[in-house]
Amino acid sequence: MPPRLLALLLTLPLGLATVAAHAAPRTHDELYLRAGLGGGVALGALASPGGDSDSRGANVATELAVGWTFRPGLVLGVGTFPMVAPGPSYSAVDAGGQHTSATGPFVDYYFDPRGGLHAQGGLLFAAGYLDGGEREGVVGLGYGAMVGVGYDAFVTDQWSVGGLARVTASRLEGVDDHLSLASPSLLVTVTYH
Repeated sequence: MPPRLLALLLTLPLGLATVAAHAAPRTHDELYLRAGLGGGVALGALASPGGDSDSRGANVATELAVGWTFRPGLVLGVGTFPMVAPGPSYSAVDAGGQHTSATGPFVDYYFDPRGGLHAQGGLLFAAGYLDGGEREGVVGLGYGAMVGVGYDAFVTDQWSVGGLARVTASRLEGVDDHLSLASPSLLVTVTYH
């Protein structure tokens, strides 16, 4: 392992501990780290030379985000908000499972920095994969957006556990003509803040 990388890996926990020492207990301030996992429904519309097709299926939704609180309760950061629908049903052409990774900047706002109610939104770069079905698998690139509302309850001075209702929408080009996806989901979240 290169010495610079090793030094960075060794000093990163010390830096996080220093940040944690300055953060007020049970307050949404300074460093923000969130992981989430849940499920929902993937709704899609595929425009294809072989025929247009709508899709619907259960999905697995995740979230991994990092940010900083710039004003009381206002977090700006970057995150990834993926969705996987392993076996959606199609109205016409079967394009197989849908895997979408949507990554980009987001805002998360806590209405009361010491409370748990928050709303988030972001503009995203999307990359997706249709794994085949009746045809070859294809990769597409595009754009998307995410909005959500949730509630976090502190379980320690800096860690909270919560629930999040979120909708992620993406439009991918290069999967035949294009694929539009919307994914309403419910997630369980763990947040360091």
